[in-house]
Amino acid sequence: MPGLPITLRPMEVSELEAFIRLTIEGYADDRAVAVSARAEDARRNARAQVEALLPRGLATPDHHIYTVVEGDAAVGHLWLAVTDVDGFRSVVVYDIQLREEARGQGVGRRVMELAEEVASGLGARDLELHVFARNARARRLYESLGYEITSLCMRKTLRSS
Repeated sequence: MPGLPITLRPMEVSELEAFIRLTIEGYADDRAVAVSARAEDARRNARAQVEALLPRGLATPDHHIYTVVEGDAAVGHLWLAVTDVDGFRSVVVYDIQLREEARGQGVGRRVMELAEEVASGLGARDLELHVFARNARARRLYESLGYEITSLCMRKTLRSS
C-alpha cells in the first residue's frame, strides 16, 4: 500500500476523554438515524453503554484501545474487547473511527488487518463487529475482508394510535 505506514499504539490517558466523546457521538448519531431516535436519547444511551463497558477506562480488563497512527500523525482510534461467551475466545471491534482525511485511502483496511493481528495475538478464534445497515461504505470494506453476516436485527415502526 502506498503512503505512510499505518500502525496502532496503545491509547494514552491524555487521549481518553476525546476518544470517549467521539465514540459516544459516533455511535449515538448512527443509532439515532437507524432507529429514528431523538439525538439526546441516543446520546444518553450511548454514554451509559460506554461507561458500563469501560468502568476503569484504559485499565478495564480485556479491553484494548489503540490510537491509529499514519506516519507520525494520530488519525483515529480502534477499540477491541476480548470475550469468551460461546466457548471460544473472540475479539469484538467495539469502535473504529478515522478522521475524514484518512478515509478512502486504504487506512481502514489496514487498521482492520492490524485488528486481526491483535486478535490472533490475544488467542481469538474470531474477530466480530457490528455495523449499522445504512453504513454501506463500511459494510463493503468488511465484506471485502471476508466478514460474513451472522445475524440481522430488524425493526418496524408502528403507527401510534
